[in-house]
Amino acid sequence: MGSKLRNRKVIITGAGDGIGRALALAFAKEGAQVAACARSMDRLDSLSHELEGTGHICLSSDLSKANGVKDFHDNAMKELGKVDVLINNVGAILKLANFFDLTDQDWEDSFQINLMSAVRLSRLCIPSLQQSECARIINISSIAAARPQDIFPHYSAMKAGLSNFTVSLAQTLATDKILVNSISPGPVWSKSWENEIQGEDADQAKKEIMEQTGTTIPLNRMGMPEDLTGLALFLASDQSGWITATNFSVDGGLTKNPF
Repeated sequence: MGSKLRNRKVIITGAGDGIGRALALAFAKEGAQVAACARSMDRLDSLSHELEGTGHICLSSDLSKANGVKDFHDNAMKELGKVDVLINNVGAILKLANFFDLTDQDWEDSFQINLMSAVRLSRLCIPSLQQSECARIINISSIAAARPQDIFPHYSAMKAGLSNFTVSLAQTLATDKILVNSISPGPVWSKSWENEIQGEDADQAKKEIMEQTGTTIPLNRMGMPEDLTGLALFLASDQSGWITATNFSVDGGLTKNPF
C-alpha cells in the first residue's frame, strides 16, 4: 500500500489479540492513525508499545453493552476527530457447546457481542463516515456463517447475521459512497484456540492442533491473524473504490466456493 493509507483515521475493535491486533499493527505500519478497543487494558498496553507511528489511542471498553459502545465511540472520536475506516472485528464464541447445552442467556450474550456491537458502532460512526472521502466499513465475519456445524450454533447464527447486515448496510450507504464489505476467515489461530489447550506442554499441543486442522485445508495449514491484513488494507484503500456489499472468504481454500 505504500503511504496510501497515511493519516487515515481507523477504528478497530477486538484489537487485544488475534486478528484485531494484527490489523491494528498493519494499519499503523501503513501510516494510519488507529483507535483500538479491547476489554483487557493489559493487552492494549502491550499493543500500544508495538504500534508504529504516533497519534494512536487504545481504549478499554465492553462492546457487548450499549453504553460501552457509546463510551468507546465518543472517546475515539474525541481523539481522532473523525473516522475514515471502521473495522468491526470484536466477536467471540463465548461457549464451546452444542445446541442442547446452550441457554437463552448464551444466545443473548452471543447476539450482543457478535452482532449488536457492529450494529451500534456502525450507527454511531456513520455521521463521520459520511464526511469522509474514503469511507469504509469492514466487518470481520466467519466462514461459520455459511458453513455452520453442530458445535456453537449461536456463534454461527450471529456471524450469518453480521454477513447479512453487511450487504444490507452497503445498499443503504451506497449513495453516501460508504463502502461496506465483510471478510470471513477460516480457522485462524487465536486466543480462543489457546484457551482449549490443557496441560503443561502448550507448544506441543498448539503444534498438534495446527497440524491436524491444516490437514482439512487445501493449502495444508491453519491460518494466522496476519493472513487477513493484506485484504483488509486493500479494502480500506482507494484501490477498492468499486467494491461493496461483498463477502471475502480467507480460508486457505477451505470453502471452495466458485460464486
